[in-house]
Amino acid sequence: MRTVVESLEVTDEAYEAEKSWSRFDDAWSVVHWVLARDPTIGLPLTEGGHLRSVVFQGSYAHDMPTIDLLYEIEETQIVMRTVRFRDAQSTGG
Repeated sequence: MRTVVESLEVTDEAYEAEKSWSRFDDAWSVVHWVLARDPTIGLPLTEGGHLRSVVFQGSYAHDMPTIDLLYEIEETQIVMRTVRFRDAQSTGG
């Protein structure tokens, strides 16, 4: 299991996103947990697969954001490079 760290940009974005969704902390904890345990979950963007992107689907009903993440797998840690938070899509009609 590797340590998951945030770039300053990601930390700043997360700080702002926390103000917008009541269940942000739950969603963000899931992202950290998943990356620490399975860093290859994302789609590889480079030939070696060290740079990856992944989308964690949010929940409109539970006020959790969808999270688009670009991260890098390093020898001892996973580094979150950029992130975008957005409203989850409603499943209602």
